[in-house]
Amino acid sequence: MRTIVPALVLAALTFTSRARAQGGYPDEYALRPLQLPTGMVQLKVPVVINLSKGKAASPVFIPFELRLGLTDDLELRIFHPVHGLCVSGHAKGCGHIYNDLALGMLYSVMREQGMELSLLGAVEVTSFASPVLVRLDAGMAFKYVHAPFSVVTSPYVGIGLTHRDGNGDSINIPVEFAYELSPPTALFLESGLYGNAHDFGNSWHMPLGVGINYLLQHGVDMGAEFKLDDALGNGAGSDAREFVFYFALRN
Repeated sequence: MRTIVPALVLAALTFTSRARAQGGYPDEYALRPLQLPTGMVQLKVPVVINLSKGKAASPVFIPFELRLGLTDDLELRIFHPVHGLCVSGHAKGCGHIYNDLALGMLYSVMREQGMELSLLGAVEVTSFASPVLVRLDAGMAFKYVHAPFSVVTSPYVGIGLTHRDGNGDSINIPVEFAYELSPPTALFLESGLYGNAHDFGNSWHMPLGVGINYLLQHGVDMGAEFKLDDALGNGAGSDAREFVFYFALRN
């Protein structure tokens, strides 16, 4: 299974060399469309550092994401729903170096006057190690852009397919607000609602993250975010927090 990711990255690079992306994709972070155009490939490499009290840098992990614009209406995503590459070692919270992978897609159903709507789906393997945990995600993604501001939300239901006693169903409503300060710099705020689908009222929590995205050059982003994983809800006050630093590269 671990050989799949390098093979997919190689395939993406080959695809990139044969099909260059169409022009017109905005450099401005807040103004970008929901999906990549035909032939465009983006690799995002975030480094996530746990900053919770008593658990600083435990763990440190890299949940990299690869996006491929197969057509103007269909985008393929390869991502990591848990840790991806966990690099801080067993003593610092890494049970495994590599133990999760997901394959997802977005399919556009509407584009009109700054609004976009897409169907989304994904199959997540949140643990390769025994017991193997597999989930199915189904939902929709919506984005509204009114320069210099945008909002995107991707509500979806996660359905546990294996070992449902510890891999139950969930409701997930991530939201991001972005504001373009100037052509190279944008601020964003991430939040949302998450919880158990069968006991949402008693299990919901709301994260809160504040970040900045800086365009180093055309097709190259650098960014950072500070995030409280349980700002509100039943987990509020748990001191779960993290710092994220990332690069994103597009052809």
